[in-house]
Amino acid sequence: MNSRSLFAQSLVVLLPFFSPCLGKEAKKKQDPWVGWHRPVDANAFVTTKGNNHDSVLFVEPELEYPYHLIISHTSQYAHLWRTKKFSWSSSDWELVSDKYKIGKHYEYDDGVKVDGTYYVYEAGKVYTFSGPLEKASGKWKIAGTFPHKQCDDIGVYYEDGLFHMFGEHGNFPHGPDGTSLAHFTSETGLGDWKLVNPKAVDPNPDGGNTYGVGDATIAKIEGTYYLFCDRESEGNPYKVTAWRSKDLNKPFKYLGKAITPRSDEVDDWDNYRIQDADIAFIPELNRYVMICNMMDKDGNPGGNFSGSGLKDGATRVIGVFYSDKMLKPKTK
Repeated sequence: MNSRSLFAQSLVVLLPFFSPCLGKEAKKKQDPWVGWHRPVDANAFVTTKGNNHDSVLFVEPELEYPYHLIISHTSQYAHLWRTKKFSWSSSDWELVSDKYKIGKHYEYDDGVKVDGTYYVYEAGKVYTFSGPLEKASGKWKIAGTFPHKQCDDIGVYYEDGLFHMFGEHGNFPHGPDGTSLAHFTSETGLGDWKLVNPKAVDPNPDGGNTYGVGDATIAKIEGTYYLFCDRESEGNPYKVTAWRSKDLNKPFKYLGKAITPRSDEVDDWDNYRIQDADIAFIPELNRYVMICNMMDKDGNPGGNFSGSGLKDGATRVIGVFYSDKMLKPKTK
């Protein structure tokens, strides 16, 4: 018998032992919502408006302007943009205000709209406003709180009369993230938060502090809940990872990296960090988008933006990413 025949027989014998592992890997890779791409090579939303980061996208098809984008800027002001047709580029959007006042925060974690009221969350405070976002500057009210020492840099998802909050929990020693994401719920979204699971998303199931996670965003896609969040480890910059669960009240399963920086693209913004994703479904595209922070390693090509709050000339912009998979158009 030649060596090739012996090798083939060995594969037949060994394959049953390896197939469960291979099956798990194949299943992980096959999940369509791990796949995301840049709609264009240089997908920065805008690079001429100073330090831009931590965006919140509201999609409301019933409005004249279905898309509103709140972009964090400095602790004094955010920016508010709007458009009638979605685009990855600010050239297709209208800047409503570059002095948009919510509170005195450098960033805003997340926002939802429920029964005609907008909710924006940051630093343990819940800001609310009822009415057009264009008229809200300076009129947001602190209407509630959340336990940010146990659940920070949060993502909020609303369903069936309940607000679900996922945020950084525990002390990650190598950066500002948590060692897990905790899950809290509230009937009002303004207080009385109840802890469901301190490790709803656990990047360290075997213990230790190898990975830190934070800045969650959640969507229910084809009957399954998908959560996307930052992940970092010592010496490794941020990327966006994907998790899923059939039940919001059960732990999420890790799927893999969804969006990663391109370290070799030193002339683009996405060469160092990609983080703080905000997910939304765009009806006219029949696909989901995520808007993320992008930060270059050494301050190029952006330069040093005045008042950015970042050291060593570093700057941030936001960039738009599209899901690889499109949903089938709904038929009436």
